[in-house]
Amino acid sequence: MSCSPLSDEAIARHWGDTPRFTPEQIRHQGEAIFRAFGLCADDAAIAMTTLLAADWRGIESHGVARIPYYAIGFLQQGITPGAPLTTQRETPVSLALHGNNGTGLVQGPRAMEHCIEKAKQSGLCMTTVKGSNHYGIAGHYALMAVEAGLIAMSMTNSGSLTAPTFGAKAMLGSNPIAFAVPMGPGKDPFVLDMATSTVAYGKIEIAQRARKPIPAGWAIDHDGYATTDPFQMGAIMPLGGDKDTCGHKGYGLGMMVDILCGPMGGGSTSWKITDGIRSENPAGTSHFFAAWQIEAFRDPEELYADLEAMFADLRATPVAPGAPSDRVLIPGEPEAAEHAYNLRHGIPIRREVLVELRDVCRDVDVPFELAADGLDTIVRIATKSDH
Repeated sequence: MSCSPLSDEAIARHWGDTPRFTPEQIRHQGEAIFRAFGLCADDAAIAMTTLLAADWRGIESHGVARIPYYAIGFLQQGITPGAPLTTQRETPVSLALHGNNGTGLVQGPRAMEHCIEKAKQSGLCMTTVKGSNHYGIAGHYALMAVEAGLIAMSMTNSGSLTAPTFGAKAMLGSNPIAFAVPMGPGKDPFVLDMATSTVAYGKIEIAQRARKPIPAGWAIDHDGYATTDPFQMGAIMPLGGDKDTCGHKGYGLGMMVDILCGPMGGGSTSWKITDGIRSENPAGTSHFFAAWQIEAFRDPEELYADLEAMFADLRATPVAPGAPSDRVLIPGEPEAAEHAYNLRHGIPIRREVLVELRDVCRDVDVPFELAADGLDTIVRIATKSDH
């Protein structure tokens, strides 16, 4: 019988000798970098809270590993520090906001806070944000609402990364969806946080840094042929892969996200979003948030009890031969286990990422404070954010 991937042993084995740091160390370093980019202290703190939300949960592709990517945007003035978040339309249950080319790491949380407040007042709220930039993990925003006792969804589009079914060119973004439900005091919430592509682009970057091939079915090259070389990726496949393995469903989900984030709020579709960090034109990334009260539909305690029973039935499902776990898992459980482990042992940052952060610190004249053994032996690998 396989051991649980939720165990401390499995988590420790996955990360190996990766250096670990306290959240205070990482926050101090990151906030200094963001202030050097031109953000005020409050905005720098919000940005780092957004990135740490990913690293806490073991989602290394969207944590501090993305600071070098953001650096290009700020340093080349593709992202506007201190941009206001303005209201274009408003009803008791909706908001249409404009990010004015500010960083999504700040505009996203502010928009979700407004959405949460309206949901508390009116029972529910839907919010769109246009004219923003990359906002981190979608799950962070759904979890913000869970902390307020609400059910929530979060989505964002991005520049072209994913090929449509039968297509040989990237058109849609990775266009993630997050959905979170509270389970009651002291209980880990249900959290679904997924790209509508086979993987988020950050997973490709991780493979590039590690000089490892990507699994078959993840991507096609620039001529439309399947590839396992992360450096030859021309487009990521939609969730499900090609038509024979039902990739058209992932393609449809990606379109749904694009419609809610883009045209519904007056924003751009994925293929019209510029690579704002290396372009004179703003990126035009757009987001969608929704939050609602459980009490609008039923008593919260009754919902929690029904969900506990539902999850217990799923966990009791017989495990398939060769499964990497000793039981069926519920979405969000692996991330919750990573969070609990990181609380005790510190947050891991891979050496390759530390080298990139050290380079950013040098470029913006900020002291590098996340020292670790072996950094001088790391050879930088050019990733998409370097080109």
